[in-house]
Amino acid sequence: MKRNPILRMSTLLGLLLLFPLLLLGGGYWMILHMPGSSYRGVPSALDEGSRALRDRLHDHVLQLAGEIGERHYWRPDELHAAADYIEHAFREAGHEPLRQAVPTGNREFHNVEVRLPGERQGAEVLVVGAHYDTVRGSPGADDNASGVAVLLELARLLQDVTLDRSLHLVAFVNEEMPFFGTDAMGSLRYARQARQEGMDITGMISLEMLGYYTDAPGSQYHPPLLGHFYPDRGDFVAFIGNLSSRSLVRQVIGAFRESAQVPSEGLAAPELIGDIRRSDHWAFWEMGYPAMMITDTANFRNPHYHGPEDTPDRLDYDTMARVTEGLASALEAMARR
Repeated sequence: MKRNPILRMSTLLGLLLLFPLLLLGGGYWMILHMPGSSYRGVPSALDEGSRALRDRLHDHVLQLAGEIGERHYWRPDELHAAADYIEHAFREAGHEPLRQAVPTGNREFHNVEVRLPGERQGAEVLVVGAHYDTVRGSPGADDNASGVAVLLELARLLQDVTLDRSLHLVAFVNEEMPFFGTDAMGSLRYARQARQEGMDITGMISLEMLGYYTDAPGSQYHPPLLGHFYPDRGDFVAFIGNLSSRSLVRQVIGAFRESAQVPSEGLAAPELIGDIRRSDHWAFWEMGYPAMMITDTANFRNPHYHGPEDTPDRLDYDTMARVTEGLASALEAMARR
């Protein structure tokens, strides 16, 4: 997840404009109210299959953030190694990956994708993506090896599922600054090509930092004013989109809440709140597609965000496994509609 200082002022101004609306019942319902109920209670112990999933998630993060480490334009061998690992993991999950070239300065990197075709003629498409690059100076376990690990395991869990809608699972390159919003941003190149090809994308979901959870009081922060409406414990996963993507946010979190044993919170807000734009879903907004991110909220919770201590040992793999299983069930339900 990239962080742009310019967004801080836009976030503050947006929230100052938003707060009076939230005080009104209609505004609260439109922006904050989500279907279903957030999970509360002690989750069941992981069964054998879930423990195996947890261990695979850990292995992915360890490989990306431990063995490979920093992976970005200034360490091109490592960025290529990450793409190779992702391609291999997709194949291990039973798929044949595709690569999309992303020219970057005097180099070339790649998005890596698998497509699970829908059975309906001219099937609608759901895109699920996670960026695999890091900022300089960070091994990027949470940002964003955690999102990539979940993406890889979704490919495994959904391998044999019969779908009506097509499901595209994409590992994006170059989400972090200075490439965010440029022609070298992998997700923007993908979304532009999809629009040029007339791809019927009904929703895009960005998996952005999904590994850091804590139930310590005061461990969760929020953009100004939003703390009045959300928990102060960082034990939940957040579903976030803009107002144009409100229907998608509600559909995804509603389907997730049907089975997941993980607390969840949702927000569909104006893009004036700059913090809601900070991932690959933004590229799909630019192309007119509904899109959202699912996240552990990054620097609003994780004290190691964008730093050298964003390492594999700091993540909660039991919760990551529960999140992955909940998302797999939600995606299966959505892709069958």
